[in-house]
Amino acid sequence: MSKIAGYKDEAYIRGKAPMTKREIRILTISLLGIEPGDVVVDIGAGTGGLTMEAAYAAAPGRVYAVEAKETALELVQQNKEHFQADNVVIIPGKAPAALDQITEQVDRVIIGGSGGNMEDLFEWCRNNIRPGGRVVANFVTLENAAQATTLMNRYFDKVELIQVGISRGEGIGGLTMLKAANPIFIITGDVATKEV
Repeated sequence: MSKIAGYKDEAYIRGKAPMTKREIRILTISLLGIEPGDVVVDIGAGTGGLTMEAAYAAAPGRVYAVEAKETALELVQQNKEHFQADNVVIIPGKAPAALDQITEQVDRVIIGGSGGNMEDLFEWCRNNIRPGGRVVANFVTLENAAQATTLMNRYFDKVELIQVGISRGEGIGGLTMLKAANPIFIITGDVATKEV
């Protein structure tokens, strides 16, 4: 079972880069099953929300945060310092090309954005995740979730898709109104253990 920090959204240094909401971060980390000492890759790190959660769960293991946008990279760096996540290695660049900088096998991969290279990313994952590892991909659109499900069934075992809708209570006139966040598709897939 993964250690979950459950950092609140307001704990992060925020900018214009997207950030996965707290409830989705907690669920994603739990579904990944990160163990202490694991090597984790966060592709499309954005603000670094999932990166910081993964860093907490994987310590003393490493987390590679891969991000192409300059403004987002600055936020990941600031949050790395803010959360004292010394086990985070920031990799600037677009995946899958930027993933060439990772020279070791990994245990878990988070895909938060595919940048139009979805199949290449899943192929990299299949070739670089250790047997028994896992990939979790988060999507906000139905089309990307459908494409990812098809591809993940080609590359991984035990593929599961869930759709998560979160509503948060907000005070209005002394009462509580539920305000819905965008639904998220979370797709998990396993890398088969090698047969003896």
